[in-house]
Amino acid sequence: MAKTKKASAPETPVTKNEAPRKRAILFELENVAAGGRQVAFDVMKKIMADKGVKLTPFLFSRYVLSGSLKKGLGEMLESLGKGRLSEEKLASEVADEVKSALLRASLTLDPGVKKLMARASAEGVAVGVLSCLDRDTALQLVSKLKLDGDISTVLPYVCDGKAYPSADAWMKLGKMMSMSPGVCVVVATCSRSSKAALSSGMRCLVIPDKYTSFQDFGGADYVTDTLDESAIDKIFSLLDER
Repeated sequence: MAKTKKASAPETPVTKNEAPRKRAILFELENVAAGGRQVAFDVMKKIMADKGVKLTPFLFSRYVLSGSLKKGLGEMLESLGKGRLSEEKLASEVADEVKSALLRASLTLDPGVKKLMARASAEGVAVGVLSCLDRDTALQLVSKLKLDGDISTVLPYVCDGKAYPSADAWMKLGKMMSMSPGVCVVVATCSRSSKAALSSGMRCLVIPDKYTSFQDFGGADYVTDTLDESAIDKIFSLLDER
């Protein structure tokens, strides 16, 4: 991948030089490609246990996935009577440890994503990924998953305490790829990501995991349990509709 000049900027995209393409598939790097949400839960569960807090899937889904990590941790601690703990320090500790864990873990590329990449390459469809990780960590994860040759653009979108991902994040990724929202299909894993994509004018297919399956996916073009052949066919049919 060719690096842009402002390599130190946290949101500097990394774009590969290639022939112009007219359609694009965008997805969340950590959660779609590698099951990163489970890694995040395991890391947070251990950190919270050390603070005397038992993190359950319910608490994780309700507070941590609701938006800003710092805000969610604060609300969770308050609800559990643990308001004396600093949500700011905890959020920083969690974020740092999750980054390290993603690179340490024996993660492999989701088989469905591998098939999706192959078909995108065969049909001349560009692929871009959005990440909440910093630039260096995101690129290391891309390399770890052996996606270097498949992805056109990686956009590390450091949210600095704001809810992630936002419509602005998806729009920025599309813009960096010279793609209008109308020719992009987003593969998301949670309601916030899906609604952000739809708000940006993109189509969206959702693959919920066990932490997000209860969420409202109203408006999404398609919801599926796995990225199987029928789901991949649906992604390309959505692309063909534009």
